[in-house]
Amino acid sequence: MNAKDMGIFICKLRKENNMTQMELAQQLHVTDKAVSRRERGIGYPDIQLLPALSESMHVSVLN
Repeated sequence: MNAKDMGIFICKLRKENNMTQMELAQQLHVTDKAVSRRERGIGYPDIQLLPALSESMHVSVLN
């Protein structure tokens, strides 16, 4: 998955979970600007954040 598609996917899941970028950022212990960059496809989330990100979004990283 390229960075742009990953960003679209993260944004979609965040909105489905009725979360703001700030709320997601607080759960992941990153800035809202970092969430915004990822959603715009400017790079990927840190691999160490994937478990917390998947938990916040109620999805599995195994699929």
